[in-house]
Amino acid sequence: MRKEIKLGIVYFLIFWINGICYAQTANKTVPAFHFKVNDSVEVDVDLTYKEAGYPASYTAHLETDVCSDGLCKPVNLQISWNLLGQFIAYHTADGYALTKFDHIAFTEDDHKQLHRILSDTAAILRDYEVNDMIDTDVYLRSRQIDAVTRPTSLTFSAATVEGALYTVYTLWHFTNGAIRAKIKAYTRSFMSDDAVVKNMLASNNRDYVNFVFKHMTEEQHNRLGSDIVKLVGSKDPYIPHFALAQLGDTVLSAARIQKELLVYFPAADNALKNALLDRLASVPMDAGAMIVLLSSLSNLQEQQVTKALAIIENNKPRIDNRVREQLEVLSGDENRKIAQQARNTLLKIN
Repeated sequence: MRKEIKLGIVYFLIFWINGICYAQTANKTVPAFHFKVNDSVEVDVDLTYKEAGYPASYTAHLETDVCSDGLCKPVNLQISWNLLGQFIAYHTADGYALTKFDHIAFTEDDHKQLHRILSDTAAILRDYEVNDMIDTDVYLRSRQIDAVTRPTSLTFSAATVEGALYTVYTLWHFTNGAIRAKIKAYTRSFMSDDAVVKNMLASNNRDYVNFVFKHMTEEQHNRLGSDIVKLVGSKDPYIPHFALAQLGDTVLSAARIQKELLVYFPAADNALKNALLDRLASVPMDAGAMIVLLSSLSNLQEQQVTKALAIIENNKPRIDNRVREQLEVLSGDENRKIAQQARNTLLKIN
């Protein structure tokens, strides 16, 4: 029994290893909301905060029967989700190991399988009633009591833990059911707190970033422009594009924001470089930002050089002597194509 409890804790710690360390950094847990699972089961959902005071995860203690034939024990465990209702982990209560048919304890592989299933919000369990997943042509007789049951149909064998269909089905629907929407709604209730928003933006969690962008006010977009710009430097392949799309013309027209944005330009991949150039082409460009842009030409493809210099040409009223001097230097660049385009730009702006 103690081995079973340890296994539950081990899988909780898996997510700590992956960088989602909630239990160790948390210093406060407060009630969040009450949730009715069904007519006979209700749970209290708590919100856990990190030491820094930011919300980190939700937890609920679930006690419920999972089948009616007496061949599987009730579950008694704690489940945790992230701020958007994505399953994180579970661990069992002392003396309540997860069991399969005939009260056989879950193995290490069973726990791994259950974690994988609970983490899959699109699991096939979503679309079927539990009785539809049973093989009605086969019976299994219990060695513990005078009873028989039916096994899981082979069609659904990969979607469950062998011998624990009712347990897996119950836990999946609790973990990934209506409670997720309640969690998201509760998280949304503190989106007006800039400190929370900034922390979620800095999480490098794509789902968090998307959620924040969906619920930020226009005033927050303006106040947190620098925080959004920082996301353009994210190593995630999508977050930089999400962030760039959030920078409206008002924010992007600020000289400070343009310079902060161009810090990430040299290291950006070609798709992001093109996206950055397209956005900068739609707003008035600061002379200082133009100089930063011109200093990056050697890292650009020919078509991107053309786009960058077109931006300079289109901002002729804001070009100063520093920009002209930079173009003069570029007109003698060892890259002939850059040199030629720089000379052409000088002719057009003079």
